[in-house]
Amino acid sequence: MAWDLSGKVAFVTGAGSGIGRAVALNLAREGVAVAVADIRKANAEAVAAEIEEGGGKVLTLELDVSDSSQVNAAVAKTRAELGPIDYLANIAGIGGNALVHEISDEDWIRMISVHLNGTFFCTRAILPEMLERGSGGIACISSLHAQKGQPGAAHYSAAKAGIIGFIRAVAREVADKGIRINGIAPGPIDTPLWRGDMKGDELERHIENRTRPELVPLNRLGQPQDIADTMMWLFSGKSSYVTGQIIPVNGGELMV
Repeated sequence: MAWDLSGKVAFVTGAGSGIGRAVALNLAREGVAVAVADIRKANAEAVAAEIEEGGGKVLTLELDVSDSSQVNAAVAKTRAELGPIDYLANIAGIGGNALVHEISDEDWIRMISVHLNGTFFCTRAILPEMLERGSGGIACISSLHAQKGQPGAAHYSAAKAGIIGFIRAVAREVADKGIRINGIAPGPIDTPLWRGDMKGDELERHIENRTRPELVPLNRLGQPQDIADTMMWLFSGKSSYVTGQIIPVNGGELMV
């Protein structure tokens, strides 16, 4: 499918693996110049190498999205080397499991800082140039857990729910300026973050249990490409009448 994005510039956070990697590669295949930003420099460099091998234009950025000064510097470098930014993909995230009364101050703050602050910092840094041009697209990764809550992950659920509120508020601020912002709420997606330290039989048992038909009607894990293709649609003109929405991509686990 042709998305008509060629010649544009995208800034993708969390682009070193999983969903971010799939989004960056998708964009590059469509002729978009991509800033591949990730806190793990080696991962970002590996994805950038894949893009370069395919003939794409890419910039590698080592970035902790929870640090606004790093975000501002990365955005300025992208603008200087690739040009004005047309698309922002807020994907960077971390995981964590703990009962609410066992979550430390540090773990709570870090979770909010990466997911919610990072989404805010990147959007704030890039939005002014979009407003000046009167065009632009922003897509953010929320989560199924923001919509239904996840026991043992109150900090993660809260951070991702905050992103939903942020999307809806910003969408109303900028809709008449030619800018659209939407979110995706993935269900279980087969990424390194989702797998964690599980391997072998333990991993297979977990996948089987997590995707049983009574829980996930489509009876499989989602793949990063499922999310990446949805994000391409959100960036493209094919979704020109869509803003402020949270698109569920969860195998039917939550039907809204």
